[in-house]
Amino acid sequence: MTLDQPVPPASPMPDASQTWSAYVDVVSPDGQRALIVRVSHDPAADRAELWVHAFLDGRLYAHMSAHPCPPLSSSLTGDAHQQVHLDLARGQLKARVLARQTDRCVFNDGHMPLVVSLQWQTEGQQGSNLRGRDERLVRVAAEVSIDGQLAELAGWGHQHTQLQAQPRFSAPFTYLSLRGDTVGFVGLLTRAARRGFGTRQGAPLKASEVRLDAPAGLRQMLIETTEGTLEGTLVRTYQYWIPMGGRWRDGSIVAGTLDGCPVSGVINDYEGPAPRAPLGSP
Repeated sequence: MTLDQPVPPASPMPDASQTWSAYVDVVSPDGQRALIVRVSHDPAADRAELWVHAFLDGRLYAHMSAHPCPPLSSSLTGDAHQQVHLDLARGQLKARVLARQTDRCVFNDGHMPLVVSLQWQTEGQQGSNLRGRDERLVRVAAEVSIDGQLAELAGWGHQHTQLQAQPRFSAPFTYLSLRGDTVGFVGLLTRAARRGFGTRQGAPLKASEVRLDAPAGLRQMLIETTEGTLEGTLVRTYQYWIPMGGRWRDGSIVAGTLDGCPVSGVINDYEGPAPRAPLGSP
């Protein structure tokens, strides 16, 4: 599994004393295959988390686990079944976990061996929609082995690294990342702002307004930029849920068009933390 060009320098690894998270994904052009991995590190709480979601031709395999914070030079845990190696400078991530075939994952609940390997290089636009976050559109080559069955996945993806004082899922948001050969966009929609950045025909663009339909199987979107208006139509190919703030956060893999060009990617919709009700069915 290699990319055609050498991987240029990317984000440096955060310091072990910092609170941070790192995320990388890749989605096939038709949205039928995808891989999402998120690693987080909170030394104040002595808590590190690993999330892995693999979407393969109609099936979804998920893993979420929490562990004491390790040295960044080591695997996430001492468990041979649950390990991760992350090298942001080289654009590489490898993880070995136990997963479950489910669209609604909970922590530390898996029995199927899942091994993933990703390599990425920055080819699209870089920017930031949030203080402390470095976001970039990337080309990704990945391998997924689930229960001994191997699958390969290559295409456009997204990588970001977030530095912050403490973990925060304290307010509603919609986060989206859409990529194609001629257009790409990364957006963050909150009550305070609806911002984003991207690229069209190789030129950077910045959004002054983003409008996106409520979560559904088919969503229309409109992006206002200084260079003009981009319209999009997105079809959900997978839906899944992650426990967050006492609620189930809605995640979607999507494929469709933006500015008349094919795109695929991810949309995450979060209603904000629940006041006190425990998790139930989404």
